[in-house]
Order: sequence, then C-alpha cells, then structure tokens
Amino acid sequence: MLSEKRSDRAVVAIAVAMLAIILIGEVVVYTSDYTDYSASASEADGVITYTVSADGSKNYSVVVSDSNGYAKVTKLYLYYDETYASDVEKVAADVGAPALTQSYYLQQLVQLLEYRGVTDVTYVNAGGLADVLSACVASGSSAGIGLVCLNGALPDTVYTGNSGDLILQWIESGGSLYWAGNTIGSEYATTEGVVAVETDYQSLFLGSDCLNTDDSLARAYEEYSGNGYRSALSLSNNNVKYGVSPSMVTSRSCLAMGYQNSGYASIVAVQCGSGAVFVFGGDYSDYQRYDMAQVIAAGIGPESELVAVETGTVTRGTVTDTIEAVGNDLSAYVYLGGYYPVYGKHFDL
Repeated sequence: MLSEKRSDRAVVAIAVAMLAIILIGEVVVYTSDYTDYSASASEADGVITYTVSADGSKNYSVVVSDSNGYAKVTKLYLYYDETYASDVEKVAADVGAPALTQSYYLQQLVQLLEYRGVTDVTYVNAGGLADVLSACVASGSSAGIGLVCLNGALPDTVYTGNSGDLILQWIESGGSLYWAGNTIGSEYATTEGVVAVETDYQSLFLGSDCLNTDDSLARAYEEYSGNGYRSALSLSNNNVKYGVSPSMVTSRSCLAMGYQNSGYASIVAVQCGSGAVFVFGGDYSDYQRYDMAQVIAAGIGPESELVAVETGTVTRGTVTDTIEAVGNDLSAYVYLGGYYPVYGKHFDL
C-alpha cells in the first residue's frame, strides 16, 4: 500500500513538472523580447531590398502594398470611459482565461501593437476624445491619426446621429476609425445609458446601407478572394456579425479582407472623405484583436493594393533578399511568426 502511495506521489510530481515546463514554454512564446528580432526595407529603381534577423528560428513575411495615398496611422487613440454606457455582447472565456472585457481587450491590443512597431498609443475618455478630435479638425487634417472604439456606442461628446457630428468631421478630414463590437453608428452613449439613432446611421459612416444586422449570420468559412490580404497578413477572424458587405458600398472606395459569408466580410475598410472607417466583424475575440493589430501596423487603407508577398524562414541570423515591385505609393510590412507574430515593422518606400 505504501509503495502505491509513493508511486502516486511520483506520478503527481512528474505531472506537475511537465505542467511547469509547458507553462514556461507558453510564457516564452507570448513574452519573447521583440528586440530579439529586426528588419529593414528600402527601394531603388523598382527593386525592394529587405533584411530580416532573428536570434531563433522564425517564419517571416514581407507584404508590399501600394496604399494609393492612404496615410498610415502613426498616432493611435483608444477610447475608454467607465463613466459612459457601453453596448457590447458579453463573451464567454475559456476556463481559467481572463474575461474578454473592453478593458482587457484594449490592454492586450496595446501589447500586440507594441511589438508590431506601433507605440504612440494613448487612452482617452469621452471628454478627452472630443478635445483630440476638435484639435485635429481645427488643424485642417487628421491624416495619420487613428481611433479604436470597442464600446459599441460612441459617446455623445462626439456623436449623436447627425451628419455634422464631430466624429464624422474628424474622419472626413483624414482620421481612421477602427470599430468592433456592435453595429457601427446605431447608438450613442451617455453617462445614463445608450440611445438608439433614428437617422440612417449606416450612410453616415459608410455611404450606404451595407451592414449585417442579422445576428444569426455570423460565422464565415470562405476566404475573401478579392485580393490576397487574408493570407498575406495571416488574418484569422472569421466572424461577419455586424460586418460590411463590400458589394453594397456603392458610393465609396472600400477594401474587404479576411473571410466572407453571404457577401459580408470579416474586415472592411471604407473611405469616408479623406479618412477611413474600418469595421471588424464579430463580438470580442482574440482573433479579432490579432487582425486589428495587423491591419493597423501594416498601414492598410481603403484603396490599398497588394503588390507582392515574400515568405521564408530566418534561423539565428539574417536573411537578405530582393523583391521587384512597381507602384506609386509603396510600403513594406515585415512580420515574423505567421499567425502568431512576435515582431512587425512598417516601412514607407
């Protein structure tokens, strides 16, 4: 009997040790120092020369785009205000995993952006958001400025469902709005609750009625094939709930990426004046967050065109190679790690 107990304890000890190794491995995977990696890219006479370096072994991708005048976001604001109401669906988290709240989502997004080279990120509340947007509009241009809103409803300091609202002025002057978590523009938030918008909110942001308002139409299993960005950027969110149908955007330029179902795409960027509205389908999810970080970091806009993609593996050293590419407004986004990037950097060429 004694030997059985000792044997049980030995098995438990081995199991604990194995679990510790697994957990340590997970920590290494998700907290690897992004300074272990580096990249560069430059262009001359239609030839892009790039280098990729890594201390370990990683797959890499070099995504070359022609942005056709879209200004990549270099300053990003995250809207978050606990004193204002929100309207997003609660999402069940895996056992032992943190709840997918707005606060947790934003914290994780900041980290994802950081090792993709996007570090100028600032939180703003409802009042601060109004101040930021007003200053941009007054300056005459909001180009290069981005805003992430996951609240499900913009605050009444910038939006009340009218065409002259500050948020719309800001986008039209060049700002980029990254939206996820509800039907864009259908409500606005106050400190007391959310208010339904009675006007044609879809046209305000997207130029036409093109949103998926059918909650039962969510999962998409067909890759959007209108361009190669789904695979080029390793996009993985396949939820089209609240998503945009690119074929129904009739008066503005738009770019769809990711997956599609019944015409609705999981990611769509729509031109709005000189700016852009990006709609990411689905309720909160890790995959949605990964995709948002990739699209922001890669500098993709409504009129971006995929010019070339080069993939390979770098192992404890540096890879140098070239890509032939022609375009008017070329850029290269280099990232390592495939669907779980550990490093990324954007280069204007």
